[in-house]
Amino acid sequence: MNRTQKYISLLLERLPKYELRSYEHQTKLDRIRDRISAASDIHVELQYLYNVNNCAEFALSLMWIVDKVEKDLTKEESTIDEETLVFSKFRQALGDVSPLGQETDSAGTKFDIPGSQEFGSTPNSAFELAAPPDIESIVSPETQIDTIFGAMAQTPEPTQPTSGGSTSGSDQELKFATMLEQFLEYVQSGNDDRTKLLSDIINECNTVLAAGSAAEEYKQFCRLLTEFLKYIASNQYLDDVRVMNILSNIQDPFAQWARSLPGNRTGLLDSVIDTLRDFKTMFE
Repeated sequence: MNRTQKYISLLLERLPKYELRSYEHQTKLDRIRDRISAASDIHVELQYLYNVNNCAEFALSLMWIVDKVEKDLTKEESTIDEETLVFSKFRQALGDVSPLGQETDSAGTKFDIPGSQEFGSTPNSAFELAAPPDIESIVSPETQIDTIFGAMAQTPEPTQPTSGGSTSGSDQELKFATMLEQFLEYVQSGNDDRTKLLSDIINECNTVLAAGSAAEEYKQFCRLLTEFLKYIASNQYLDDVRVMNILSNIQDPFAQWARSLPGNRTGLLDSVIDTLRDFKTMFE
């Protein structure tokens, strides 16, 4: 873990998660902190977080702080104002509070984070990142990462075909990874929507399997995942701890695969495919 990751990890650890309305929200915060702490590239991880539904403002608040930390080598610990800003954006992402579009620190400085319109709505074609006087940029949804960080964070290269190609590029794969992560959270928390999401994931698998350009390992993953999901649904195992363990073992490696460039994916799904291929042994 590098200096910047330690700074952000400690910041997230200091957030008053006891103020969150549910244990599920507290768990989500812990998981985000763990992912950032373990990430090989914090910029890539935050860009991935930016693409997660409802998390754009939360991710951008962390990006802004990362930028400050990397520009100022004397910064060692997060400030109250930074923690207040990030916690507010995290709660907004969860729907824990009504989004205000602006945060104000104890000194009265306004932080206007990009994408301050209601979460889930279409981002503006151009929006402003207004912060303390030393940082001010105008960015579009396509270039916000590069504009804020310059050469420190590069926009991912377009997905190139690998041993059979890709269905619709990284967007579809990242969406699928997000669905799996949400499904794991729903199963862990007993969310009533977990059955519907299970059906949505099976439909997404069928879309991948019907796409002739999908990589063979991706198709194999989808075939095995569909079999697993149908099995636990028909046997009413959704609340079984063994299901949670299997989902935990496959979700993170698949997310890593989805975020990786095609040339760096070799072997990333091997353990996932092995787990899914042998899943029935855990229920015998």
